[in-house]
Amino acid sequence: MFYQQRLNPIAQFALLLSFCGVGIIISSVVTGLIGNMIMHVPVTQIANELLKPQYIQVYRLLQVITSFLVMALPALIVGFINGGKPIANLGFSETLSGKQVFLVIIMVFVGFLLSGALGELNHMIPVSKTAATYFNKLEEDYNKQVIAISNMKSTTDYILSLMVLAIVPAIFEEMLFRGGLQQIMVSLTRNAFAGILITSILFSAIHFSFYGFLPRLFLGLMLGYIFYYSKNLWLNILAHFLNNAYTLTILYAMSRAGKLNTDAMEDTFPLYYGLIGAAAILMLFVIFKRESRRLLPEIENNGHSNYHS
Repeated sequence: MFYQQRLNPIAQFALLLSFCGVGIIISSVVTGLIGNMIMHVPVTQIANELLKPQYIQVYRLLQVITSFLVMALPALIVGFINGGKPIANLGFSETLSGKQVFLVIIMVFVGFLLSGALGELNHMIPVSKTAATYFNKLEEDYNKQVIAISNMKSTTDYILSLMVLAIVPAIFEEMLFRGGLQQIMVSLTRNAFAGILITSILFSAIHFSFYGFLPRLFLGLMLGYIFYYSKNLWLNILAHFLNNAYTLTILYAMSRAGKLNTDAMEDTFPLYYGLIGAAAILMLFVIFKRESRRLLPEIENNGHSNYHS
């Protein structure tokens, strides 16, 4: 992580996994208690009950609590143990420029072309009939959850959904994956690409979506290099938020029009869109890297980083 490290990368990784595991256990207990007190159903029925309209606010609250316990808190704890300055260690920096912000915004929207093409490519990967049935079931379950939590009928619903499905995941997931895990993996492998790739694979895998694996892998790589070059987690949070908010805004428009369904969540583009998107992303990163290097001395003056580009 940033600044002087007290623990070796293996110890950091072990601690991070351990605290994530503890977070999963605690969040499961909290979910069970809330389910028992509010919904009065057994633990095995809570997941189905939460999809009902009357419990949407409870579902949103549990999403925030779970994300914090499983992602944000473990990263903060390891950051504290490793250097005593968890916020700084995770990459929350005041050093950024308007040019960086502008480039990140453009990257996100250009990235939708590549992401959509990768989604199309993902669907072209041959799998057995049994595997396809299993993967489709996972996709349907995930889509039902998203539709349930993002069934927005008013502006208030939209704002609440933005907080729960866009802002909170952007902050908490970036704290864990880029601020915590990626720095550990880059140090462990002593190779930037390997560390970012491993982190991106894990980032995509935890979403349990085979047909969304390649698009999320690309998102992880893009976020990974934004952080690697800029050393600023705020830029990652901005990019992650915009990615989530774009999808959520489309779902909101469809929800208001009464057209929200699982088919509306399919977002693929022809493969040649991906070539255009990839070329544009590479050019944007060349400019972004140059701008980030210009700011690097200021970042290092605020603390000695061992995480160089």
